[in-house]
Amino acid sequence: MALLLRDREASPEAAAQPGGDPRVLVPDFACETCGAAMVAGQDWCLECGTAARGRLGARPGWRAASTVVGLTLLLVCGAVMASYAALTSEAERTASAPAAGNGAPIVAQAPGVPGPASTTIQPGATGPGTTPPAVTTGPAAGLPGAPAAPGARPVIPTTRPATPATNTPLTPPAGPSTRAGVSPSPQSTAQSSAPSRSTARPPATGGRPQQGTSAASVTPQVIALKSGAARTYDPAKRAGAEFGPGANAVDGKANTVWDVTVPADGKPIGAGLLVDLGQPYALESLRLATPTPGFRVELYGAVGKEVPEDILDKRWHHLTDDKSVADGKAISLKGKGDADKYRLFLVYVTAAAEPADPRVAIGEVTLRGTP
Repeated sequence: MALLLRDREASPEAAAQPGGDPRVLVPDFACETCGAAMVAGQDWCLECGTAARGRLGARPGWRAASTVVGLTLLLVCGAVMASYAALTSEAERTASAPAAGNGAPIVAQAPGVPGPASTTIQPGATGPGTTPPAVTTGPAAGLPGAPAAPGARPVIPTTRPATPATNTPLTPPAGPSTRAGVSPSPQSTAQSSAPSRSTARPPATGGRPQQGTSAASVTPQVIALKSGAARTYDPAKRAGAEFGPGANAVDGKANTVWDVTVPADGKPIGAGLLVDLGQPYALESLRLATPTPGFRVELYGAVGKEVPEDILDKRWHHLTDDKSVADGKAISLKGKGDADKYRLFLVYVTAAAEPADPRVAIGEVTLRGTP
């Protein structure tokens, strides 16, 4: 008993000695989540429960998750393709199968024999498949007031009322000469052969021309232009270009001119004189009085009164050109252009006679035409 008590008293001292228990464990690595000490062979952290590295309980990485998702999608796609192929094959087999009959027997008809008609036959009708009505004979048949036999068809009189003949020439009675055996006179023959009143008379050719007469039969006249009917047309807006008053070309005075002067750079003049005729005219000819002959022009016409902004506008109808304008020489405009009549007329100057002195002057514009 004394020995046991002694051992109990000595055990606390031995535990307090610095040597300690020689079996104290040294940690091999720390937990990745909380940093607690872990030894080799330990599968789980005793602090947070995280699985040790490389164990079955470790968290799966992105590579494993991606593999699982990819395999799942592959299986789903394969199933969808297989279902589509099965449905397509089934639809093709259904479409190619022959139509099923309704079970009714097919009755063959003789060729050329029509089937029974579905229309109702009216009483008294004639034709194939109808029965002719009974005809009543005897002295009382068809008489007024005679009783009709049962089922007998009423008798319709075949005599139609006489109608007066229309447009039938009446033969005049024979005259004394005809009765006596004498041949008719030339005057009576001409009267009998004369045309009736219904014969159309030829139209009169003389006197006042009728409505619808073409403009070609009317003599062209000089178009009277107002004082403000002419003005400058300058779509190019060239730098250094100078122009005279457009009214000078339609004032009836040859000594007052409309002119254009541009720099001597070899470029086209690209400007002209625009004339408003006041109303549409079928143009016949043009005469230009000019102190600078030999210049080149292009002539245009427009149907409406709205002025096109550019010379390439489709509303301008090209009439003709003159490569060398002479003073007072007539330029034919008859039948030119796509339209019959024009409201606006343009003298578009392209080049002067002297390239070293690019100036063009027009003293008077004279146009002939028919309204």
